[in-house]
Amino acid sequence: MADDISIAHEFYKIRNSWKTIDHRKWNMMMWVADYQDIDILDKFMEIEASPIGIFDSIFFRIQTLFSKEETFEKEVWEEFLGWFTVPEQSQYDLIGALKKDGYLDDSYAVDTSLSPNFNSVLIELQRLKNILPYKEENFILYFPPGLHEPGFQQWFSEQLQKELPADIRFATIDPIGKRQFDKLAHHKTAIVRELSVDLNMAAAMKNAMNKDSDESRPHTPSVRFQKQVRTVMEATIKEELSVQDETEILIRLGYQLDMLTSKATAHLVSAIAFFSQKEDEEALDHVNQAIEMTEAEKEAYPIWRSATLLKAALVLAKKKKDIALSCYQDVADKAVTQGDAFYAMEAYRMKAFIYFQSKKLDPAWEAAIYSLQAGTNLPLEVRRGSTFLYSAAIAYQIANDNDSKEEIILSLEQRFDEQIGDDWKTLLKGTETIDIKYMNKRNWLNFNKLLEWA
Repeated sequence: MADDISIAHEFYKIRNSWKTIDHRKWNMMMWVADYQDIDILDKFMEIEASPIGIFDSIFFRIQTLFSKEETFEKEVWEEFLGWFTVPEQSQYDLIGALKKDGYLDDSYAVDTSLSPNFNSVLIELQRLKNILPYKEENFILYFPPGLHEPGFQQWFSEQLQKELPADIRFATIDPIGKRQFDKLAHHKTAIVRELSVDLNMAAAMKNAMNKDSDESRPHTPSVRFQKQVRTVMEATIKEELSVQDETEILIRLGYQLDMLTSKATAHLVSAIAFFSQKEDEEALDHVNQAIEMTEAEKEAYPIWRSATLLKAALVLAKKKKDIALSCYQDVADKAVTQGDAFYAMEAYRMKAFIYFQSKKLDPAWEAAIYSLQAGTNLPLEVRRGSTFLYSAAIAYQIANDNDSKEEIILSLEQRFDEQIGDDWKTLLKGTETIDIKYMNKRNWLNFNKLLEWA
């Protein structure tokens, strides 16, 4: 029954599915999955790459996104070398731990004289495996889904065509509906297996949230309100439910609680539901009510912020860029006063992108730098895995494509080294959806002072 499904139950189904192929012979394995299941499958692969993984195979995660073959292989080699640099936090120093435990000699180091390509990665992995006491285990190179460019399937096919080491395998996730690697299943020389698992993550998540509510006082107005929020969101995907009817119930329950936050939340959730149904006028009406209720209330800032960002998206879809820019500036200003560095960064990033699309490079540059300035207040791991990279990409592209003074570009690169890491060029590869057609060749940047970015 759907009411019995839990997240843990779904996770163990994934684990049991992997168990069926763990000791079988294969060169590449593809999870063939629905989009809603990708996150938990990726989490499974991440856990197996950590000390708490239960399978004997040793998992490695390759983060580099595929672009051109030569560039990709060079960047994979650079990422590989990064595994052997000493991290700031010693608990993440895998090589240091292996040396400390006596598995590796203190003098062990990667042969950096090798050509920067994927074959060198395989050579060094094989050498590492021969040193370590993992003779029967396989090394699994996991390539997670991402914004890979066309040609990735052909690259895999060419690698599989070669005589790969028998104990080094590939793994990835191939989403149903937009498969990238379907032809590999019929590879002429390699053994490529497809693995599927029947998951019901929507029911698992719903049950988890209902459990949290029911363990308190299931019939109180606040619990009924929380459940109705979930019902409204279900109505956006279930034909038997009416968004109009369910939002009316939600708003009635929100007002019965007679709290500003519940009233505003009811309008915000309603706005999100109507937005998902492309009923923009209804959505805008609710979002404006949520903003009006919360804009002067400090404790309601998270609701106000979400409502204002949603309004920006609504008006931007109607090409009302001035109103959207005003919304993002409001969020940036209030985020600064609230000490909310992440959303200050995000609001300025969106301003930069809108200006960038409109070929207004002066304000685009300024907004990108403000976004980066806000982002410096975030932990390194957040900067490396967030939209901080998009702001960096916009600033860097503007500087390079406008033939800027060398000191401006060098200043950016130095700050990227400090604030992102020396692999920042690899990480920025994932932001290449920024369209170069919006650029022009005016050299305005050469005559403008670089904003301070401390």
